[in-house]
Amino acid sequence: MEIEEEYFRDRRLVDFNKLSREDSTEIDRLKDELENHGWSFIQLPNENNQFVDKIDQIQKNLQLFFNRNSKEKSSYESKNTLGYSHINHKEGIRLLTNEHGHIKDQSFPDDEFQQTLESVAILCHSFTYILKRILLKMCTSTDNSNEESTPLSQWNMLDIVNYFNHRANSSAQPEIGLDTTEVNCVPHFDPGLFSLSIFSSNEGLQLKDRLKDKWIDAPNYREINHRSIAVLWLGEAASKLTHNTFKTGIHRIIYPQLEHQTRLTIWQEIPTKNQIETIFKQNDQSLVLPENTTVEMTNQPNSLPLKILPGGETMNDFLKRIESERGLAMSKSGVEHIQIKYPIRTTRNNNPQNKIKSFFSSLFRF
Repeated sequence: MEIEEEYFRDRRLVDFNKLSREDSTEIDRLKDELENHGWSFIQLPNENNQFVDKIDQIQKNLQLFFNRNSKEKSSYESKNTLGYSHINHKEGIRLLTNEHGHIKDQSFPDDEFQQTLESVAILCHSFTYILKRILLKMCTSTDNSNEESTPLSQWNMLDIVNYFNHRANSSAQPEIGLDTTEVNCVPHFDPGLFSLSIFSSNEGLQLKDRLKDKWIDAPNYREINHRSIAVLWLGEAASKLTHNTFKTGIHRIIYPQLEHQTRLTIWQEIPTKNQIETIFKQNDQSLVLPENTTVEMTNQPNSLPLKILPGGETMNDFLKRIESERGLAMSKSGVEHIQIKYPIRTTRNNNPQNKIKSFFSSLFRF
């Protein structure tokens, strides 16, 4: 007897409960989606409306925090990108969580808000823990599995972001979206194994249908029948692990149809070791990109080349410019995604442990 499949936006809707029971048919459905597109819609369990009730309370508490004045929110900032951060088009909170879903070394002045963040972390972990196990098994069981793939971090990365949406797209959406004048965040793929988005208060997230070459809208919490549907998209690590049998999930963030319609969203990424190391090295000014050279970002499909500013730019300053001009967080790009025609130079550093290793030069095209 053939089992009827469920669909959302003409895409297969994969059932998380069946995945957690290791239902072979459901796992095959997920595998097909990841091989064809690099992403999938996931139906989360919502028995007796428990998931939605929990998300409603979390949304309320998070919105109360983001409604606070700037000075009060700034007390939650840290020296790196963990904790609270704010740039021109968005604000957010980034946390690292361990293998049990607990927040790493990050406490906030407000105990009630701390509890909200811990609830978010545990909720995300309850899904990503099982999905990580399934995906790693799927990746290593493919005929093209790569045992020397990108090492994963022991930490998970949780993002809670509030997009201001100071502008709107009342006309047709752009075919690509080259910078923040057109979209909130340009099309890209992430470095990690995968990400799971469990909540989006408004329209914005879109995923690329590789077969039909079109953009598909993600679930929108304002629509009642969307509220327990999550989105899973694969990162570069999964593609490398399977020699591109599994595709990277290309996605972008568009502006809403109405101006100043903010969008609150929650997702968790299973990151690489390099991503986490980058977070703690963001004050490193030793790697300098030479002035007036052209740079292409390999993790941003169909993007335009960028010119390094006069006087050169440190890697950190360049990635900050990417975040400001293209909306892509610094942790989503690294030296491995940069193609440049001239060799880099480094500042003098007498401490051998802090010198830039020569292998960096191999990442650049001469």
